[in-house]
Amino acid sequence: MLLRILSFMTRNILFISAFCLLAVLFVPAGAANATSKISFYKHTGINNCTRPLVDTVPPSEIMEVITTIINATNSFNIEAVAKLYTPNAAIADDEAPYSWNGPTAGVQWVNAVEKACKNNRLTNLTGKIEPINIYQSREDNVYIVVPVSYKGNLPGKQHFAVRGAFTFVLRDINGKWLVKSQTWMQEKGIIASN
Repeated sequence: MLLRILSFMTRNILFISAFCLLAVLFVPAGAANATSKISFYKHTGINNCTRPLVDTVPPSEIMEVITTIINATNSFNIEAVAKLYTPNAAIADDEAPYSWNGPTAGVQWVNAVEKACKNNRLTNLTGKIEPINIYQSREDNVYIVVPVSYKGNLPGKQHFAVRGAFTFVLRDINGKWLVKSQTWMQEKGIIASN
């Protein structure tokens, strides 16, 4: 029964992430002003409100958590992410086993990324956060789509590059922002070039 519920939750998270990634890809980064954002939301039916939309720059304490997570994959730093996830956190990614749950989900995920890099002989993996276009906040919840580009080196002097987005839901638990869910959605296939 629990596996069925987790499977259902994972499918929903992946569906929402796919939708958000498409939204991120069709909204020009950094070029959108409040008028174009309102127009985008009205035409897509998302967040049908008439009030002006707030800036999409999240508060520094939210970005600190997200930056720590992205940077943890650069150095496979499991200590950095060890206390950044809720007790019932869920992560979905394109690395086997594709999902991790619980308070150690971040540690398990970073370990899986490290293993994938070793298996593919990928070195110097570096993630870079790109401009954020989707961010919603309530008193104790944050929903944010974070475009990220990863680069690295493959054997034979080939370069690795992939772009996509993480969708995060963060919760304020006792005054600390923790990740409730994290989903990666890749924009395109992996590009390898000389």
